[in-house]
Amino acid sequence: MKFLSKKSLNGYIFLILIIIVSSCAHKINVENKTIRQKMAIADTLYENEKYNQAKDIYEIITYEGKGDTLVKRAQFQLANSYFNLKLYEDAIFEYNEFIRLFPFAKYSEEANFRIGQCYYRTSYPPEYDQDRTKMAINKLQEFKNNYPNSAKISLANEIINKCINKLFEKKYQNAFIYYRLNDYNASLMYLEEIVKSPEVNDKILKKSLVLKAKIHIQEQDKNSLESLQNKFINNFPNHPYRKIIDKYLNEA
Repeated sequence: MKFLSKKSLNGYIFLILIIIVSSCAHKINVENKTIRQKMAIADTLYENEKYNQAKDIYEIITYEGKGDTLVKRAQFQLANSYFNLKLYEDAIFEYNEFIRLFPFAKYSEEANFRIGQCYYRTSYPPEYDQDRTKMAINKLQEFKNNYPNSAKISLANEIINKCINKLFEKKYQNAFIYYRLNDYNASLMYLEEIVKSPEVNDKILKKSLVLKAKIHIQEQDKNSLESLQNKFINNFPNHPYRKIIDKYLNEA
């Protein structure tokens, strides 16, 4: 009987592995495989975007391979699989497990960042509860504090900015509701928070200034309108509502 060389044998095993992975549409039986073989199958599935199948095998490795050096990466890849499946609640849990078990591992930076991302991606539109938006800000701020030299700082800042403006949009919607209810004091309370912040984007600032102007005209508050006019001059000099304010002040 002719024996295969080590190189040929490895190639043969790899071919079998690919056949197993590609031919099984659903759950893959890895019962008699070693930890390394299971990891190789899971990684092949993951690379082929078969995240649902990959996560099942990564999870098996985390249970069976305690003490094995591959467990660390299996736990991280388990979390990544949930992330790519957009199962963000499960991803948060598994990333937190990874950080708890391996706080100083090289994947900890990415895990911390992904937790913030997960909270952002599960946050609701401005008209709904914003607790998860606030949690995203907190988690990403923690990430920035813990990894100030990370290459992901810029992306973290971008997400934080989106979250902050989502909170401002929530404030504007609250202000508009009170405006429709003729509760101008309550409306102005929210609007003041918006217009005084240097972090608010132009879109929200613009409509907040317009709503504020409408309230001051309703209340015939000339002094507040004059102050507001300066805001328009400094930020939106060509905005059509500036002419409305000018006309009112000239006729008052």
